[in-house]
Amino acid sequence: MRQVSVTASVGMVVLGWRAADDGLFLRVRGHADEVILRCECDRSHWIVREQYPAGAAQLLVSCHNCGQRQSYLFEGPGLPAR
Repeated sequence: MRQVSVTASVGMVVLGWRAADDGLFLRVRGHADEVILRCECDRSHWIVREQYPAGAAQLLVSCHNCGQRQSYLFEGPGLPAR
């Protein structure tokens, strides 16, 4: 399984995600296997939010330990029912 730092992950397109005890796993366009998102502080405990503004959906992550943040284009889900 490939590990990707949050700073090296800029521009990734996320197709799906899951949180587990050992990290945040992302399904990313162009990668056959899931990748594990790692923070520079080495804690990698993430707060994850899905946002559905007008236009493209986004996945927002922030490190629970140091506050490092990143956002990704999120293509996995459809828009939530209204």
